[in-house]
Amino acid sequence: MSATPPVVSNVGFDNTTLVPAGRPMEVSVVGAGYVGLTAAACMAELGHRVRCLEADPRRLATLRAGEVPIVEPGLKELMAAHRASGRLTFTNDVAAAVAGAEVALLCVGTPPRDNGQPDLRQLAAATREVAAAATGDLLLVVKSTVPPGTCEALELLAEPTDPTFRVRVASNPEFLRESQAVWDFFHPDRVVIGVDEPDLGRLVAELYPRNWPTLVCNRRSSELIKYAANSFLAVKISFANEIADLCQALGADSERVLSGVGLDSRIGPAFLSPGPGYGGSCLPKDVSGLVAVAQSVGLPATLARATMQVNEQVRVGLVAKLDATLGGLAGARIGVLGLAFKPGTDDIRHSPAVALVQAMTTAGAVVRVHDPLVAMGTTPGERVEDPYEVAENADALVIATAWPLYASLCPERLKQAMRGRVVMDTVGLVDSDSFAANGLRTYGVGSGQPLVFHPVIWGPLSWTLDEADSMAA
Repeated sequence: MSATPPVVSNVGFDNTTLVPAGRPMEVSVVGAGYVGLTAAACMAELGHRVRCLEADPRRLATLRAGEVPIVEPGLKELMAAHRASGRLTFTNDVAAAVAGAEVALLCVGTPPRDNGQPDLRQLAAATREVAAAATGDLLLVVKSTVPPGTCEALELLAEPTDPTFRVRVASNPEFLRESQAVWDFFHPDRVVIGVDEPDLGRLVAELYPRNWPTLVCNRRSSELIKYAANSFLAVKISFANEIADLCQALGADSERVLSGVGLDSRIGPAFLSPGPGYGGSCLPKDVSGLVAVAQSVGLPATLARATMQVNEQVRVGLVAKLDATLGGLAGARIGVLGLAFKPGTDDIRHSPAVALVQAMTTAGAVVRVHDPLVAMGTTPGERVEDPYEVAENADALVIATAWPLYASLCPERLKQAMRGRVVMDTVGLVDSDSFAANGLRTYGVGSGQPLVFHPVIWGPLSWTLDEADSMAA
């Protein structure tokens, strides 16, 4: 094993030498989904010898063939490099995956139940199986997003076959963005480690380079950090959408208003743009998880609940605006550009774009859709291969995902293909002036035709009067 792992040049690194982990270790990664597969390949890049456990036979066959079952820039190159180096292997044999490992990263799914609480059954089953297969002392590191107290509960389930072995549990949540996961892994804002014993904190820290920013805390704090961080991002998104609606009702410029807010260094511009709402596999699940955790201890989680409510309302408002603009959606032909919850991925879990398509279809619209990565036949609406094809005889176009491809579409060509002239840009992607010059009317969140407009003249004037004057008036 080389002392310093090679950096794969075409995964988007900044041409600096990657500092290796604290020390090379035998690592088992349980689950080859978005988190597990990225963690496995990146841990191999740091110098660890990684065995990735995957139970699904089709996914395992894909991985063993050198293919990547998810869309994630740089991941295929890392996998190829370390399958060749021997530092990354895939198996469905629990004993083979765990044999000799010091650390096992638990990266299985924790999907939300109907009541918002996370379903931890996969995690519990993985804990039992891995602990039973331990060949010595083993540290289970939970990277899955879980409510506070989960690590403690899992430790009660972690019973090794040999009673002389100790199986302990630590928290080490991931903060990876889909479509940027490899970059995020190697450029972390922080590595959060939750342990109740100091020696375990040092062991987890040795998985990573010593110069990475690291926060060590107790397990419940670590588990809550992930929920709190994602919930705060969701709050910013919902706040931006609520301010955008207010701007439209008052005739203010939402882009300028939110830019002005984001210039405050205490706030920052990230996640402060209006759009169709947050989606994907993390934010919806983690906000509802935070609400469920708060409810379990008798707290209302008022802000988180309001965030969820605003997120639902923004999609309802977009459909209502399109309905009002077209004079009704029943029978209207709508072309939708984008289905993934954000560009750079084929993930449609909790996608605002899919929710919009479903709502328009329910309202009676005939919907034709395009996405450069999402597989055919997985969503409602007629699928087409060419983005211009969605415009043919369309009464309106809806840009629902901010793929760069859509920003470069020719407005003149779109106009020629369309029957109507309405473009609803829910993600603020296109140049509205250029579209207007070609006879297309653009609408968006906080821009375009308001459903309600208030000139607000007498209201503000009344605020300048004292109570007596106001009553006299």
